[in-house]
Amino acid sequence: MTWKTTAVFAAALAGGCSSQHSEPADNQSAAAAPVPAPAPANPVQTRYDQTMSGQKLTRPPTPFQLLVTQASYKQGHVITCHRHTWPRYVYLQAGRLRVTNYDARQVKEFTAGQILVEAIGQWHQGEVLEPVTLVAFEQVPPGGENSTPWPPPPPAAPPCRPWAR
Repeated sequence: MTWKTTAVFAAALAGGCSSQHSEPADNQSAAAAPVPAPAPANPVQTRYDQTMSGQKLTRPPTPFQLLVTQASYKQGHVITCHRHTWPRYVYLQAGRLRVTNYDARQVKEFTAGQILVEAIGQWHQGEVLEPVTLVAFEQVPPGGENSTPWPPPPPAAPPCRPWAR
């Protein structure tokens, strides 16, 4: 043996490898030993069919892009009053948040690990009770946005028309 071969052999022995064939302890062949099946995946699933204010979820715009936003806010921060045109799903990764929905006259608190299915077309705002990290998922028209801040922009046409006489 050369010194390189000897060094490799010594390293293999030191690491628990051997060139000697060994039999299983119960004297059965290794091929006959049962191999345990992998444990089945058990993902946590929760299904949502409505927003936090009770609105039924409907089809997003088509075609759409998935807009993903991650944001962190300090305690005391107020996420200004706004509304959404399409569904917005928020994972509250850390912290505690109070959401006030002015149209539905509801106040709800959320904690880390919860999902918020935001209201559609209803004015609401968030108040950070403990520092939060939010991850939002929105299906929007290509290049589009999904939030309208308060005050809303003026309408393209007057909201009311006089009755025809």
